[in-house]
Amino acid sequence: EVREDAPAEAAARLAEQIRREIDDAFGQDSELNRTISVVARSEGVLISVTDELNYGMFEVGSAVPKGELVLAMERIGSTLSEHGGKIRINGHTDGRPFRSADYDNWRLSTARAHAAYYMLVRSGIDEARVREVAGFADRELKDPANPLADANRRIEIFLEAGG
Repeated sequence: EVREDAPAEAAARLAEQIRREIDDAFGQDSELNRTISVVARSEGVLISVTDELNYGMFEVGSAVPKGELVLAMERIGSTLSEHGGKIRINGHTDGRPFRSADYDNWRLSTARAHAAYYMLVRSGIDEARVREVAGFADRELKDPANPLADANRRIEIFLEAGG
């Protein structure tokens, strides 16, 4: 008999396992652990790497990753290599209107998602597992009540359940 909550239970167990593996990879006391959340969803596990004032993921207004993000993506990629499933990578900006010679929020969020994709593949993720790389600009804020919050600038890596 298949129970309705089985996928959610499996996703919760997987999320807990991935959270532990990421914590262990960085060390329990690492600042990086505070910027990474791992949440079970009914259809898989969402890993979110958020920007913080004292730890920016990218150079301001660019898709050039900082060293901490490269390290984080290597460790997340290594962890995800141990688990099956398709992967989706999404980039998000905050609600600050942004435009430069190279980017607006749409292009910036997309370029950052692609940068995350390349870092994950370099860390050992089979590129054939990646189903989607997308930028959402400021259209799906993590903190809608505070559109300029650092938490809105994030890379989300979604591991689909079920191989």
